[in-house]
Amino acid sequence: MRIERMTTEELRKALTRDPVVFLPIGATEAHGPHLPLGTDSLQPEAMADMLADRLGGMVAPPIRYGHHSSTRNMVGTLGVNSDTLRYLVRDVLESLVSEGTTKIVILSGHAGHVHMAALKVAVSELLEEYDVKVMLLTDYDIAREIQGELGVPEDDGHGGMVETARVMALAPELVREPRGSGEFVDQRYMMIPNPEICYPRGFAGRADLATPELGRRINERIADIIESIVRERMGV
Repeated sequence: MRIERMTTEELRKALTRDPVVFLPIGATEAHGPHLPLGTDSLQPEAMADMLADRLGGMVAPPIRYGHHSSTRNMVGTLGVNSDTLRYLVRDVLESLVSEGTTKIVILSGHAGHVHMAALKVAVSELLEEYDVKVMLLTDYDIAREIQGELGVPEDDGHGGMVETARVMALAPELVREPRGSGEFVDQRYMMIPNPEICYPRGFAGRADLATPELGRRINERIADIIESIVRERMGV
């Protein structure tokens, strides 16, 4: 159930059940010529809806901006700096807690290092002041853990086979053709002013091999794994 679709009284009543609240955090970012800019938002929002249904939880209004490094100069990447992201997430979390939420799962569809670090700082600050349970993860990391068992090449990456398949399963009308193949060009620890050269085509992996069926399998496995962790760690 999406919180923004509820009334004040409906939300007040729902909170008496002490439900898990999912906060999807996405991004607006270039994902090659075949995927929409909202790819990193579509995925965690779908997972949050699915998990809320399974666990009797609720989904907070999503945040669709993140911090970007390697794609920041690409057309369509609209981001915020790490401090802005940290303060925004901290404020949203504090609002949820002040209304009685005690169990929060933050699902990020974007997995950039600085982006995730900002989220971790926001959660750490919250936990210093409030006695609540918070999980923070990116479903991208779980997808990476299971891609081998699903036959996805090890070098698959941003906008590649996994992400393309997942979007094909969630919103096939948003995936463009041709999909093709892209690569990540490793700069070997060098800090560079134009990081977009790491993605000559804007993505890495065999997007042309993605299928809706693979996407459905990935999405179901991710939901299964997260559900198991939430049940174990949050006593749902």
